Amino acid sequence: IALFGLSTTTCSQESTVPSEVGTINQLVNAVRAKGLEVSLGPETSPQTNGYFRVSSRDVIVADARLKGFEYRTSGEADADAALISADGQPNPRAHIGWVSAPHFFKRGQLIVLYVGCADRILQTLEQLMGAAIAEGPGCS
Repeated sequence: IALFGLSTTTCSQESTVPSEVGTINQLVNAVRAKGLEVSLGPETSPQTNGYFRVSSRDVIVADARLKGFEYRTSGEADADAALISADGQPNPRAHIGWVSAPHFFKRGQLIVLYVGCADRILQTLEQLMGAAIAEGPGCS
């Protein structure tokens, strides 16, 4: 007589995996879950930003400011993300003199811009959103 047993276990994940971050609210919650202080800042219109077709929302993490661009669909985000050059210029019509290195991340319907070099911010964004899709010069 052979007896077979099947046992399944489920465990809840402590950390957020990249596929779970696709909106600004999900990003804020995931960053907070990583133990960083985070708050939402003002919204900026596409006309003021001048490079993507949607408004941005400031996401303040510790003392850093991120720009979150949330699209209606991931396809719309993909279209704008495709315009970002490898050196961190947001589209062919804009040339920005960044104050530090720009880092663009994309996950789902969300593009996030971080201009800076803080390891903790960069590591958190990479953990939550995957590798940067474009990075400008400036961090060493």
